[in-house]
Amino acid sequence: MGFLTLFLMSNPMVFVEGIVFDTRTILIPISGVFFGPIITIIASIIAIAYRVNLGGIGMYVGISTIILSALIGIIWRYMFRRYKFKNKYLEYYLLGFTSNALTLVLMLFLPDSIYIISRIFPIYLLVFPVVTMLTGVVIKQQQFRIQASNLEKAQSLLLQSSIDSSHNVEIYAVDKTYKYLTFNIFHKKQIKQYFNVDIEVGLNVLSLLKESNRRFRIKSCFDSALKGEIIHDVIYTSLPGNKIIEEHFTPLQRGNDILGVTVVIRDITEQRLHEDSIMRLSYYDSLTTLPNRRFFQERIVEVHDNQYCPVSIITCDINGLKLFNDALGHKMGDLVLVKVAGILTKHLLPNGTVSRIGGDEFIYILPNTDYDTALKMMEKVDNEFDNHLFNGLKLSVSYGIATKLEGDHIDDVLKHSEEQMHKSKLFEKASHRSEFIKSILNTLREKNPREKEHSTRVATICTEIGKYLGMKKHDLNLLEAIASLHDIGKIAIDEAILNKPGKLTPIEWEAIKKHPEIGYRIISTAPEYAEIAEDILSHHEHFNGQGYPRGLSGEDIPIRARIVSIADAYDAMRSRRTYKEPMTHEQAILEIKRCSGTQFDPNLVNIFVDLIDNGVLSI
Repeated sequence: MGFLTLFLMSNPMVFVEGIVFDTRTILIPISGVFFGPIITIIASIIAIAYRVNLGGIGMYVGISTIILSALIGIIWRYMFRRYKFKNKYLEYYLLGFTSNALTLVLMLFLPDSIYIISRIFPIYLLVFPVVTMLTGVVIKQQQFRIQASNLEKAQSLLLQSSIDSSHNVEIYAVDKTYKYLTFNIFHKKQIKQYFNVDIEVGLNVLSLLKESNRRFRIKSCFDSALKGEIIHDVIYTSLPGNKIIEEHFTPLQRGNDILGVTVVIRDITEQRLHEDSIMRLSYYDSLTTLPNRRFFQERIVEVHDNQYCPVSIITCDINGLKLFNDALGHKMGDLVLVKVAGILTKHLLPNGTVSRIGGDEFIYILPNTDYDTALKMMEKVDNEFDNHLFNGLKLSVSYGIATKLEGDHIDDVLKHSEEQMHKSKLFEKASHRSEFIKSILNTLREKNPREKEHSTRVATICTEIGKYLGMKKHDLNLLEAIASLHDIGKIAIDEAILNKPGKLTPIEWEAIKKHPEIGYRIISTAPEYAEIAEDILSHHEHFNGQGYPRGLSGEDIPIRARIVSIADAYDAMRSRRTYKEPMTHEQAILEIKRCSGTQFDPNLVNIFVDLIDNGVLSI
């Protein structure tokens, strides 16, 4: 800019003899507006140096015009960045007019200034502003072109970088003759892998496809996109892993003209598998893998059509699942559900479905199946349950059958099936619970053979203490029942803990201490045992309140529990364990006496000792 200014100043235009001028008042303001203060100041310094070198009486006015022009350009640059001029022609015309008008003002300081100004003002006020305007507009348009070009290059680079950065999406574009316009690196690698071809721009895509069906399908998609359609296709391939491919064919447009087709190919195998797993979770029970309530509700609507008649509905409910959960824990209860689901599925008729619709509820839907056929199927299910023990415990289900005939409403049939199941459950409930408790007791004794003998000895001691206290036969029978069932909660304790040869760890001991609560939950479900449930819960309470599980003390502990506590402790001390030798009778009696008033009821301890001393109890 400095050297351009020198060129202009060293080649002035002659207006008339003796009057010359140059276009620095156009160039320097334009420089300030477009190129900023640094470039403008440097150019102005160069121009000022040249003007000083020329000297003469007009030197100071010449320097002033350079400085003024530079200031106007720089001020204009920042002023109109903040206050945008919509009309660039007007903006640059005003710039030229302002710069040159002020230059004329400075010329008033020249000798014969009026004469000079009168001769050159048409040039400075009419021609130079227009030239400034045209120069500014040309430079501005050139800036726009450069910026647009740079932006286009940056966008192209960004686009190419973006499509090349994808490691699982193929992207390419073809022209109207199916030849490559561009492609990303991943697509190139995939073509190399499957076709062993190094593709390049200009290669016909269809030439790669030797299989006629595939070539026809791809060409059809190209042709549809070239007509302006957007094609989306999902392909189940025979590629390794049975990949699922999603393809998008989109018209490549410039304005209203379609230049070709952009293709995006994505492997959606994992996505589809994930979606399928979510869909399966919404229709299938995750525990048993059977269809769930949602599946059942949609299926029951389908079979309402008369073409499926007769439709048999069988509602099933597991007997005593809560007992399983209480006795063996919820993990074991879940295994029971899985086992029951397996048995129900095993005997399912080919055209039917069985769904788990609730915690312990299952429903068969048997299209084109009459009542007798459904009943025969359930008889096979019953036989399977009768012949099957789960961890030594018997499983069973209550069920109700109802059959839809033409004209019946499926909801009424379903309701009738449920009512029949509830009636069946009422008859089986009490007997099943009693049988279940007996099964638990037998299983416990099989796991720990000492339990039966221990219970018999405890029952003998309890009965004699009860007789001494004047208990009626009913209470004596209850004492005997408690003796048999007081450790029933140990069914839920790990066998390795029950039979551990060494000393129990604190965690194992805490597990053992849970057996009164578990026993209580099991026993309280059977009406005939409900009266002794509280005694079983309390048989490890201590008279001084330091026992478990509730920390009861004194006479707040049921009398039968206090009696069982003494008998249970005495027999435990007299019995051999894997981790200790048995105490002698005398040692056990001394221990009972020592704990009188703390662990045991002192009155009952005295009675127990008297019975032994008087020979009533021979133990």
